[in-house]
Amino acid sequence: MKVNAGWFAALAAAFFAAAASAETSPVPQQKIASVQYLVGTWSCAHTVGTFAGTYTTTYAKAVGDLWLKQTYDFPPGQADREPAVRGEFLMGYDERRQAWVRFGVLSTGQYFAIRMTETADRGWSWKYVSFFKTQNPETPDSDATFTRKSDSEYAVDGPSYEQNGTHVTEHHVCKKA
Repeated sequence: MKVNAGWFAALAAAFFAAAASAETSPVPQQKIASVQYLVGTWSCAHTVGTFAGTYTTTYAKAVGDLWLKQTYDFPPGQADREPAVRGEFLMGYDERRQAWVRFGVLSTGQYFAIRMTETADRGWSWKYVSFFKTQNPETPDSDATFTRKSDSEYAVDGPSYEQNGTHVTEHHVCKKA
């Protein structure tokens, strides 16, 4: 029993040391600090194919200030949808993989997991990833790009997909309210 207790104590000490080390790393805090310009409310205009509309999105610090929570509010009648659509996303930095991640859900039941790679223009390229096998294997190309125009404006181009038999690409321009 003493051997097991000693082994358990060593394992627990290693676990707590690793957890404390992860908690004290400045990298995630620095990464989140670099995107604090997003915190607040934004007015956005978007086009998808021949459709154009507007929506509001809000960013706030979340989960120990190591994540940003983004909330989308699309009014009724957007993109052939009668009811309003709401979305919630969490965005954070994965230090071990040296990359950003984004997870989101919509009130329509859709959900998204996104790998984000920093770009030279202080934005990201987004890669939508799947939790399940799909007919279309993942490609190395990005699916969308987030471009920071200034501390009060950004654009998102993509993704592209089939909608009612037509290939469309989303375009969003957001300005801080």
